[in-house]
Amino acid sequence: MNKSSGTGHGDDGKRQASSTTSVGAVKRPTGGTALHLYKAGQGAYVRWVTAAAVGIVVCGIANFLYEQLARVGSDLLWVQVFIPVIILLILGYVTFKFLGQNKSVVDFMIATEGEMKKVNWSTRREVLGATKVVIATVLALGATLFAANILFMFVFESIGVLKIGMLSRMFGGGE
Repeated sequence: MNKSSGTGHGDDGKRQASSTTSVGAVKRPTGGTALHLYKAGQGAYVRWVTAAAVGIVVCGIANFLYEQLARVGSDLLWVQVFIPVIILLILGYVTFKFLGQNKSVVDFMIATEGEMKKVNWSTRREVLGATKVVIATVLALGATLFAANILFMFVFESIGVLKIGMLSRMFGGGE
């Protein structure tokens, strides 16, 4: 019977794949394949949305390169296609390494998703009410500034600083 002797043999005499640290506890491998996700399943929404946004930018870069190579007049179509595809693959892999395996970035995204779940989101009714208040305030402020502008024009025309006759043109006395 194996009682944390460090021999790596189980009860049936076969060699275990990983070392044991105590009775029955098996240490999991930390590495895995080159395409493993760090903390898979955690922060999935934030990672997917970020990956989609980065994917759009990367595709835009590849399209830009394709169009620039066409503009240069590359007669070889495979060169015009090959270079953007290689850039697309490289940037895609870098994005995967950054968003899927970089521990600090993944931990940040997991924390971000956790904080987003704590946010008290406004209801549709609250948003519509606040929008109405903002629109009414902007209209009232615009009307107040218009009235102040007309008042200053009247005052400055009456003391002779302005000589453009704007008030008479605005209110029906113009030619």
